[in-house]
Amino acid sequence: MIVKENFYLSPINNSSFIENSIFYLKFVFFTAVSAFLIAISVLSGKLISPIEKWLPVFFHKMLLWLLSIEVEIVHESKRSRNGNLFISNHLSYLDIPILGSNFPLRFVAKSEVKSWPLFGFLAKKGRSIFIKRNKTDSFNQKNKILDILSSGERVFIFPEGTTSDGNRVLEFKSSSFSSVENQNFTIQPIVIVYSDLNGIPINRWLRPLIAWYGNMDLKPHLFKLVGLMSIKAKLIYLEPVNAQNFENRKDLSKYLEERIRKVYSSALSKKLAK
Repeated sequence: MIVKENFYLSPINNSSFIENSIFYLKFVFFTAVSAFLIAISVLSGKLISPIEKWLPVFFHKMLLWLLSIEVEIVHESKRSRNGNLFISNHLSYLDIPILGSNFPLRFVAKSEVKSWPLFGFLAKKGRSIFIKRNKTDSFNQKNKILDILSSGERVFIFPEGTTSDGNRVLEFKSSSFSSVENQNFTIQPIVIVYSDLNGIPINRWLRPLIAWYGNMDLKPHLFKLVGLMSIKAKLIYLEPVNAQNFENRKDLSKYLEERIRKVYSSALSKKLAK
């Protein structure tokens, strides 16, 4: 039997001593700056509103710098300057710093995240909105998000409710839009696409290096991701819509799901065609 030689290029290389040294130096600097930001947040964040809002943005930018993540904004002209609710597809924990590095956003997260080591602490400092995903508390959760939106703050929700494997967009949960149903709120849809790892276009075999889904353990996945030298991602802005223009939240959810799925599939197809 003749075995064909595998010429497939892997983006995971053994980092050199210099590359490792640079990363550790960046990590030390990142840790020092993060500690400083947390101290500012604890001491004056609640007293000075702009500090409380913009510190998470700066932290997310620092995190992207540490992990060498390059973000390309596509169709930014379509972004609503008066947007209330922002949504996108969901693939990885990296989605949050990528999306949160542009302007202040309050991410909606499940209540369990609050108790996670480190991540829970950072989520609280990032002013995340924690909700319980059960029917008995759905009315209170709806009003909680509605009150925050009505106060003029920008809220971000992942309507899939969980991360996908990156090969498709999962079905949206219409309950994600209960707080804006028949309300005069502008919804800004965004498509997030991870395009390259270490200069190599991502395909379905490489996507699990970024996508974190199913029963994947966080720690080994995170260590592999940190070992990558560079990651490129695209944020594609779509035309915003007003929730008031839809008969109910199910119609709104279906419309946005179809639009995001179409653009995401198109982005993957173009990459595969190269």
